[in-house]
Amino acid sequence: MKPSLVRISVVTSLALLPLGLAASPAQADPQVPPTVNFQCQATPPVGGAQTFSMALGVTGTAPGTAKVGDPVAITLTPAAMQVPATVSGHALRSIKGIKLMMPVPANSTYVSASVSGGTVQATAGQSAGKITIDAPEATASGASFTLPALTVNVTATSAGTITSAIGGTGFSDPGLTFTASVDSGTFLGAVDVPVQCYPSPASTLTTTTVSAGSPGGNPGGTPGGDSGSGSSGSASSGSGSLFSPLLQALTGSAGS
Repeated sequence: MKPSLVRISVVTSLALLPLGLAASPAQADPQVPPTVNFQCQATPPVGGAQTFSMALGVTGTAPGTAKVGDPVAITLTPAAMQVPATVSGHALRSIKGIKLMMPVPANSTYVSASVSGGTVQATAGQSAGKITIDAPEATASGASFTLPALTVNVTATSAGTITSAIGGTGFSDPGLTFTASVDSGTFLGAVDVPVQCYPSPASTLTTTTVSAGSPGGNPGGTPGGDSGSGSSGSASSGSGSLFSPLLQALTGSAGS
């Protein structure tokens, strides 16, 4: 098979890109969640990188108000996902190395982060002002899975707002990464294809208004005012599949 056909085969298989996480602000009506659009780039081992867009969804909750010095707890809960067994006639082996990142919010100091729930093993950590949830293990084709919820504890340090968002400003500074193992349909067999994504435009998941004053109006991270929560959007098509729009986008780009 010619190199160009190898590239098309691998890139077309990347319609798996399963992280259809929908994001909605904490104050949004859960029945009408806005969509967070991501720009993604897949880099197959043969041929050039391919770009496409997709929606990701997360439910975000946080206190509506706090005072300087108060603890503030932010929780981001990803929606359930499913990995298809085949994509456009190509076998998908697995996805692995999922990493989702949010920056430490302005007007706050990072205290801790933890994960809970979900159906896959993951850890939370913080480095260089970025909080990450890492799920390194592979999830096989055809399987449904849910990333754990990420709870971030910060302390309000100055008046203003504490907002949370999935990070990333470009392909070289992504907020979401993972690796797809797909059958190339060639002598190469299964190949690993890294994917980098960033939100475009950036979308706020939660907002906490911080006022000056003595701490204590929000003990233990309990909301000091109204704190709403959105619900994950439905990016599905057919029998719960999240991937039809991605398949169309990638099929179109592969032919270019």
